[in-house]
Amino acid sequence: MAQFNPQLSLMQQFSQLLNFSFCEFTANGQLVTQVQRDMAITLDLTQVKQQLALFKNTQPQLFAVNQWQLLILCLPKLSETHWNGFWLCFISLDAPNISHVNVDKDYAIKLATALYLALYHHSITTKVRLSPKLDALVINYSLRDLLLEELKTNEITHYRDMTDIYEREKILLAAITAGDLERALSLINQLLNIPEYIGMLSNDPLHRIRGFIIVTVVIVSRAANAGGVPAGESYFKGDKLIRKAEQAVDLDNYKDFTRQIVTYYTQLVQHYRQENLPTAVYQVEQYLQQHIYQPLTVAQVATALNYTSTNLSRIIKHATGSSLKQFILQRKVIEGRYLLQFSKRSIQEIATSLNFADASHFTRVFHQYTGMTPSKFRH
Repeated sequence: MAQFNPQLSLMQQFSQLLNFSFCEFTANGQLVTQVQRDMAITLDLTQVKQQLALFKNTQPQLFAVNQWQLLILCLPKLSETHWNGFWLCFISLDAPNISHVNVDKDYAIKLATALYLALYHHSITTKVRLSPKLDALVINYSLRDLLLEELKTNEITHYRDMTDIYEREKILLAAITAGDLERALSLINQLLNIPEYIGMLSNDPLHRIRGFIIVTVVIVSRAANAGGVPAGESYFKGDKLIRKAEQAVDLDNYKDFTRQIVTYYTQLVQHYRQENLPTAVYQVEQYLQQHIYQPLTVAQVATALNYTSTNLSRIIKHATGSSLKQFILQRKVIEGRYLLQFSKRSIQEIATSLNFADASHFTRVFHQYTGMTPSKFRH
């Protein structure tokens, strides 16, 4: 399990609270963490290593980047009093509360003081000086124009690491493909509560959400295709939904409309899976979705669905290539992956909730079907 890093956690919290991007580097100039907010910074990592001597200081330093209207605050990473790396924090001069160089510097010094005190419980002992510019270090400040446009319209979006959103969306699409309506609705509700998920397709809020609906219909229809819905039907239904959205969707109802899209396509998958799969296979899939946290044995599942163990196992093996026992374990592993990614439960707690004998048993089965341990998958 990855070790908790309290300094990195503090930096992430300050970054979100005060809206600055930052990168974390090791003592030899290797980039290990990058957090982007309103500004997306791309650095020349070769230049970082070439300028390493500038950053080897146990006190904060302030650098100017004239080309991009940017300040770089360099904070040391200290182990006791020993320098073992550094953070580069990026402060935009386009921010609405910064107007000229004196204020820029004063603001950055206050930020440096606050961060240094929070990290090391000591105040800064030397005055932070504005060091020579490092224009060559920053090779791309890709959201500057977008940020300025948002400032004009008072619509500031806090860009953050989108990996979590992307992973949730992948599992949402997998749930639709599997016809798992309860899981799909749970995930779309989570995503709709994240402002960044809607995106910035337009500066006009109404156009933005209608654009979001179009994108949603497209990706959800593809997931439904993968679940067995004929492409012609899903595209035709999607076209109708998009036309309806253009007429009916507004700022008050777009979340409900999005849930209706997810529900509609997931139920369409259920319909076609029921038609195309052997009845027994579909029944087992539905039963496992609804009872995954209960004890599940071949005999128990067969009895619940009014089959003999031998007959049901033979049908599942013929249709899927897996034995019924393997089929059950595969579904438990899928649920385990979801819990590892989207809950804070320990591996032992997950193993218990899925009725494995212990964490070791869960780990062996998880590795068998995914090629990695639960700890590695989570981190």
